[in-house]
Amino acid sequence: MTAARASVTAAAALRAGEIVLLTTDTVPGLHALATRPGAADELRATKGTSGARPFLLLFADAAQVLACGRTASPLDRDRLLRVWPGPLTALLCPTAEAPAAWVHERRSIAVRVPAHESLRTLIREAGGPLFSTSANRPGQSPAGDLASACGIFPLLRAYDLGGGSARPPSTIVDLTVSPGRVVRAGAVAWPPGEGPP
Repeated sequence: MTAARASVTAAAALRAGEIVLLTTDTVPGLHALATRPGAADELRATKGTSGARPFLLLFADAAQVLACGRTASPLDRDRLLRVWPGPLTALLCPTAEAPAAWVHERRSIAVRVPAHESLRTLIREAGGPLFSTSANRPGQSPAGDLASACGIFPLLRAYDLGGGSARPPSTIVDLTVSPGRVVRAGAVAWPPGEGPP
């Protein structure tokens, strides 16, 4: 199946309420349509995690992100828009439009606009952002490729959107504070243009 066909088929499965395995611009992961009621609880049950910590949200474009989250400073907003699409996860201050299920206890949402074009197409086809979490059981290392992810979650449908094996993890930056603070160094530098993280 081509990446384009996989994207369309996976989007239909997500709209139908399925949790699916997908390749991404970092590690393969478990995904659910974030606008579907109860999706977060089903994703936690599938992965075997407890608690109510919200998941990372993958968006098709930055405009969608900025409707539900904002940076603490205009400078960091401009920097973020220079990096996306790309493997950088931002912690943002939620706006009133952000559903409660998306917001972390510390009043932030974790968001990314992935570099993977087929994944962004899938998000548009699905009709909303995706909850995303690495493909592993609690306490285990994330699966490095889609075949390994399928071995951990054999009952889930898997879609290869291209990209092959895992790449370096995304950089995580807390932009609820000014200036932004790197939480985890990863695939891209922050601030952009200042060398490797």
